[in-house]
Amino acid sequence: MTRDLRIGLAITFALTMVGARSARAADPTTAECLSANEASLAARGQSKLRDARAKLITCTAASCPRDVRDECARGVNEINAALPTVVFEAKDAAGADLIAVKVTMDGETLTDHLDGTAIAVDPGAHTFSFETPGHPKAEKKFVIREGEKGRREQIVLGGGEASAGTTMPTGPAIAEPSPGLGGQRIGALVAGGAGVVAIGVGTVFGLRAKSKHDDAQKICPDRQCPNMDGVKLWNDAISAGNIATVAFVVGAVGIAGGAVLWFTGGRESSGGTTQVGLGPGTFELRGTW
Repeated sequence: MTRDLRIGLAITFALTMVGARSARAADPTTAECLSANEASLAARGQSKLRDARAKLITCTAASCPRDVRDECARGVNEINAALPTVVFEAKDAAGADLIAVKVTMDGETLTDHLDGTAIAVDPGAHTFSFETPGHPKAEKKFVIREGEKGRREQIVLGGGEASAGTTMPTGPAIAEPSPGLGGQRIGALVAGGAGVVAIGVGTVFGLRAKSKHDDAQKICPDRQCPNMDGVKLWNDAISAGNIATVAFVVGAVGIAGGAVLWFTGGRESSGGTTQVGLGPGTFELRGTW
């Protein structure tokens, strides 16, 4: 074996040993696996899901104990489901797409270009900044919700502060004053309501009169009453019938009067005063319109 060949083999063997040691050094130890798993729990409790996922990926290495690997793998799947993603779309004032846009979240760089892909972000309230050469920097605040996937946000750069993420204030809307019903139509509603109530009262007393009449007819055929009970039943039937008749009349007048007032009165900007009186056998409507 020549001297040069021996030197070449020695160099090759040395490089191989160095590479093997480097590969072994890259594998986490059991202690490092356990520490990464614990650190992921703390990061997740602070809603730092991206950091928690990175730590869990560390403890899924083949050098970690199997039970630790399995637990970390489950954690990675859970965080992937909970980790929000946002698709940022940047445009200039003319509406053209911007690609070379640096995006930072709370000062941490997320990406240096936008190509339409979703970016994983931590949940919570964050301040995002957007920078591209030739345009002023823009900032926007978003509340990112856990589990929110593919949220889309459009940012306009170069159109002034308002178009770069700020909504221009607008003046309060002035509502057109709507005309009121008017005093006459209010009176129509009141009169109609009173008429309906009177009709209801008349119905109740009409049914009562019918019941008393039937009972009296059984005791006093042809109104020939052998005792005072029959006389009382006849008197009650007559009284109830009279009240029912008056109530029906008052109700009819109230409804009819309300209809007349409604159809003859238009809407007015200022109403008048209306008074309704309802008594035995009387219905009174007073007002100014």
